[in-house]
Order: sequence, then structure tokens, then C-alpha cells
Amino acid sequence: MTNESQKTLVAVRALALKDLNATSDEDIRAELAAEGIDPDQLAASIAASLDDVLAASLRQHAAAAKAAMQVRVVPKTSQRPALDRIKERIAQAFAANPQLATAFREGSRQSDADLETLYDDLVLMGKIPDADNDR
Repeated sequence: MTNESQKTLVAVRALALKDLNATSDEDIRAELAAEGIDPDQLAASIAASLDDVLAASLRQHAAAAKAAMQVRVVPKTSQRPALDRIKERIAQAFAANPQLATAFREGSRQSDADLETLYDDLVLMGKIPDADNDR
């Protein structure tokens, strides 16, 4: 469609809307009845069509949202250094960043698994550089 055709169509729509706004509800009902159209049935048909369009749009939006949720970034898998090196690197991170803190669960000592998880968290936070060659 050319630019001129689009301008013409926009102008025609504007005139039609102006005419429709100027026409009373009773006049519209009378015109429809004169053409053998039941106004209530037409209104119900238009409402059903709008419901179908809205439902299709909502389904499309939901499908797009579901697809976006299923896209996951695969976390980088790196091997941890030896446990002694993990403890050293955690200690260095806490010494270099006094604002870092951790809480102990039960007792006064963290398990090896807790230290490994803490190491992973600190690497993810960027507080410990992930040095794969530091094994």
C-alpha cells in the first residue's frame, strides 16, 4: 500500500468515526433494523470476536513468557581447587573485603561442604577470581 493510499484510508476512517460519533444510538439501531440486522445479536457477535482476539493475544503472550522462562543460562562449570587452597582463598577474600560476613549454622566450625559452597558463592560474587589453573 502506498503512502497516499494509507493517508486516504486514515482520512476515510476519521470521517467514518466522526459520522458514527454524531449518530445517536437510536439512529444506529434504526439503521441496523432497516437493513434486517438485530443490534443485540451484532453486539454479541462483536463481543465474541473481541474475546477471541484477546484470548489469542493472551495465549501468545503466555507462550512467549513460558519460552523466555525456559531459556536458562548454563552456569560455568569449573573445578574447585583443593580444600586447603579453598580455605586460603576464602581467608584472603575476607581479609581484602572487610564488609564480607558469614554465619555459622550449628557449632563453631563450618563443614568442608559449607566451605566449598562458600567458595562457589564468593567466586560467583566476584570476590574470589575463578582461577581454573590454580589447582
